[in-house]
Amino acid sequence: MKRVVIAGGGVAGISCALALQADGHSVTVLEPGPAGEGASWASCGCIAVGEIVPLSQPGLLMKVPGWLLDPEAPLSLRPASVPGLLPWLARFTANARPSRMRAIAADLARLTFAATADVRAQLADAGAPELLVERPVIKLFDGERDKATMGAAFGLARELGCTIDEISGREAQEMEPAIAAGFKYAAVLRDWSFVADPKRLVETLLQVFAQRGGTVLPLACAGFERDGARVTAVRAADGRRLAADEVVIAAGSQSRGLARQLGIRLQLEGLMGYSTGLQDAGVELKHTVFYPAGGFGITPYERELAVAGTVEFAGLAAAPDWRRADVLVNRARRVLPGLQAGTRRRRMGRRPFTPDTRPIIGRTSKLANVSFATGHGQLGLTLAATTGRLVADAIAGRRPDQDIGAFSPDRF
Repeated sequence: MKRVVIAGGGVAGISCALALQADGHSVTVLEPGPAGEGASWASCGCIAVGEIVPLSQPGLLMKVPGWLLDPEAPLSLRPASVPGLLPWLARFTANARPSRMRAIAADLARLTFAATADVRAQLADAGAPELLVERPVIKLFDGERDKATMGAAFGLARELGCTIDEISGREAQEMEPAIAAGFKYAAVLRDWSFVADPKRLVETLLQVFAQRGGTVLPLACAGFERDGARVTAVRAADGRRLAADEVVIAAGSQSRGLARQLGIRLQLEGLMGYSTGLQDAGVELKHTVFYPAGGFGITPYERELAVAGTVEFAGLAAAPDWRRADVLVNRARRVLPGLQAGTRRRRMGRRPFTPDTRPIIGRTSKLANVSFATGHGQLGLTLAATTGRLVADAIAGRRPDQDIGAFSPDRF
């Protein structure tokens, strides 16, 4: 049995904690924020199997200059953040080359194709299988030009094994009568599913972990103690020292700063995403519905309808621009004309993105006992259970069922 300390108790951190606990280790999780209110809380809650084509795809990059001039666009950049972001943006743009896009997509496919089975097994073990809603999602397109933007991405995803059915807008409306008339095209992503409530999911996993003897401390990780190439202890924000045989950094957008303390350089930025939960929305949905031209999706959670999306580049200390959440709700009426938005709960989450869209999973060669579970971008909820399993395998010395070299923290 090893003493494992995990920095970060979001969906990735708690998934690692449960997998390591199942291996018989004594696990402590440091999480300063409210349970379940991290990046996954401000998301569409999807298990996005096949969301494998990087964000740097050329069709989207061509739209970026216009978007950056529009503070209400699906992607925006605060001027004050530009100097610090330039190196990351340069590497991000370099990954738009077809050869790099294909390699990234193939690597992500290996992970996402395992996601549904891993989430299903995790929730069954936690006694909450109902949290996984196994229904496909729908993407809507206004017309030919709109659809063509996603054409290359759909083609590559299909080539790598995804099931995507292209249908008419009218057929989409037959699947979901609340959808507006006027959409010419739609796509049904058969491999996807969604969760009934991301916050309840994380809360449930934390509760199970604690019931099985795990420790969760409501504190941030403040630093580390080292002996040569090993970390011997983690320092919590209140000054206490936690002896550690193994350390896992799963702190989302804060992971880069923690890694820097250990002499490890990660290319990681925390990009803001927004969500609004609508109670008494006045419409019913059975599927998650995405409107790519508007940069958002709408998911029917068990207690509310969630409208989530957009990407905003801003510093870690920047306050949320709640106008972006409100804009999403207003634009959602293009998809759901009957939408009512009286009672709103707005959220913001910082999604940890790498410039190559690949997450950061596994051990670093620079320290003997440090592993990473971060950098998932928009795939944190999708890949959390899979990441937990892979990190546990690495710490146990087991041969993983797939090559994770492409996700190494040392690639930077």
